[in-house]
Amino acid sequence: MIYLMPNLKLSELKRYFKNSLFFLSVIFLSIPTFAGTTPPITTFEKEPEIPDGNNDWYRQPVKITLSASDLESGVKEIFYRVDEGSWVKKDFSNSLNLAPNPSFEISSATPPLDTQDWKISNSNPGGTYTRDTLVYMPSFANTSIKINSTEDTWHSIDHYDMFAAATSFNSMSAYVWIKTLSISGNAYFNIYSISQDSMGQITTNFIKSSPAVTGTNDWTKLSTNFIPTADNVIGVYLEIGFSGTGTIWIDAANISKSNLPITSFYVSTDGNHTVDYYAVDKAGNIETTKSGSFKIDQTPPGNWKDSGAVRSLLGNAHQLYMWTNVEDKTSGLSVFTDKFQYFIPGKSTGFGRYPLLGSCSGNWQSGGWGILVSPPFSPGVKEAYLITPMVDFCNSEWHKACHYVRFYAEDMAGNSSTRDMCINGPWIRVRGEGIVRANQNIDMIAEVPSGEYNTDGLIEVGEHSINFFNSSKNIAYYEAEVPEEYDYQKFFDTVRGEKTQISTSGNLISSSGIYYINGNYEISGNKIPSNYSTSVFNQIVFVNGNLTISSNIAVSKQSTTLFIVKGNVNIDEDVTAVSVGLISDQTIDTAYNFSDKGKRNSIEIKGILIANKVAFKRSLQGTGNKKFPAEDITYEPKYVLKMSDYIGNNTVKWVYSD
Repeated sequence: MIYLMPNLKLSELKRYFKNSLFFLSVIFLSIPTFAGTTPPITTFEKEPEIPDGNNDWYRQPVKITLSASDLESGVKEIFYRVDEGSWVKKDFSNSLNLAPNPSFEISSATPPLDTQDWKISNSNPGGTYTRDTLVYMPSFANTSIKINSTEDTWHSIDHYDMFAAATSFNSMSAYVWIKTLSISGNAYFNIYSISQDSMGQITTNFIKSSPAVTGTNDWTKLSTNFIPTADNVIGVYLEIGFSGTGTIWIDAANISKSNLPITSFYVSTDGNHTVDYYAVDKAGNIETTKSGSFKIDQTPPGNWKDSGAVRSLLGNAHQLYMWTNVEDKTSGLSVFTDKFQYFIPGKSTGFGRYPLLGSCSGNWQSGGWGILVSPPFSPGVKEAYLITPMVDFCNSEWHKACHYVRFYAEDMAGNSSTRDMCINGPWIRVRGEGIVRANQNIDMIAEVPSGEYNTDGLIEVGEHSINFFNSSKNIAYYEAEVPEEYDYQKFFDTVRGEKTQISTSGNLISSSGIYYINGNYEISGNKIPSNYSTSVFNQIVFVNGNLTISSNIAVSKQSTTLFIVKGNVNIDEDVTAVSVGLISDQTIDTAYNFSDKGKRNSIEIKGILIANKVAFKRSLQGTGNKKFPAEDITYEPKYVLKMSDYIGNNTVKWVYSD
């Protein structure tokens, strides 16, 4: 005998089994009759709920959760899109609502609750139960159950007599909307299962409780997933209530044979965002599209540029005004937060200020900040000009060691950054219209003098800022994808051709080929053949260790030498010219043995320069820093073209876009 029924009154169930002496198999199934004309309701939640930045900005990715409810046929689909992009659809099954009279719209002549299929679980003293037609969850018809308590006890309602059909060990979900007013305890619901054995014996088992709310809350959705784990389960029911004193309203109860119709996703890009969403139920009713908005700014101010320093007209040679420009592309810059401090080598301890900025007298205020005299700007501007008052740097030994000014800027979201500028400091230039690329940001300690530039090619960074570095073509590409990377071992394994070993004490070879050195190697004057700079050849030299360059080295315009180094490339501070290609798994250091000699020469590098880190250390001590770069680098395309016989075919494509 098989009965198909979504809900069964307990008294009827007992009648079927009365005096039964044989095993009766009963299967309870939900009938998929998708009726109803009310569209589903979707709620929009953000995590964190409250923005963690200033002015309603988030400073972290935001998790969006869309939760749909339908008290009739159940939720079939949730649709959403971010910033008017493509619509995303999430499908749901087994979401038919099994809770009877879920919005308490059907009344009953049975007082005092006066609603069909639900009854009072606990009629403790001090509790009143009514069917409220004035307060109800918006969009879910026009009634709710109101419980008021003046005694510190548990008050609740349930549908035990009209339980929802269920079986053991199947995933299910339930939710209830609850509104509270000044409750002293907790409001929540309990889930129970009902089991019956072959003799018709009925038992109930507690499954779990939902999350709880306390105090005063507007309509809140309490929801949970659960699994009936008792034997011979035939149904489940909810007991909804609260402990303590106060008032609650209950509406829109739901039980379904699936997990809750919920979908979550993250939005992690900076900017103002809008999420459009709606749900469709199994009866084909479509919810009106709704929207939720928020804004994210995870990026501090950056792209520091157009900096400089000028002597005071009335002061001495080391009394200066300093300036720079800073950008914030998302939330914009805040006002009255920018400031500065400075550092004088040999005079101050760390960054700070003297009490009087225009003199070097008094006690040094370590960590102290000074107020800028920048032109006024409005909150949220994307770029601002920052300028210091006149500052005395105590001496004019600009090229002996860096005198720094540190600027501080903050954006409207509360992100902040500092920029240390070396006054009249060293700068680099890259010629040859190649690509200057960093997998992260480019941060220089000094900027080129007015009218000069750092590169005549493309600047490319993997992150979002290029500080004190510019291109004569004004071409920059931010957040670039990281290309396929080759290290020493990958080059060594894939290079084509026979390899010839050079000993760690041996000389370089002025002929084409692939060479390798197992260990550290130093390029000194006596290891460079006399015809090395005039012969025509193309070669790769693998160094399985560190490479030290102690002497100037060059090849002819028709030749190429590419050193691929597993360790560091250390260039002596006295070397002034390196005309070979350098690739290092570690660091290329342009003056590894830095010392105070009273003068430091600039260095000219021609070829290609690739490393995990490049340490530019030429400080131009005692030289004309405003005219000549400390490191003058020329990119030579011949290394791309002539290495193809060894490494592989390469395609170079230039694309320019406004």
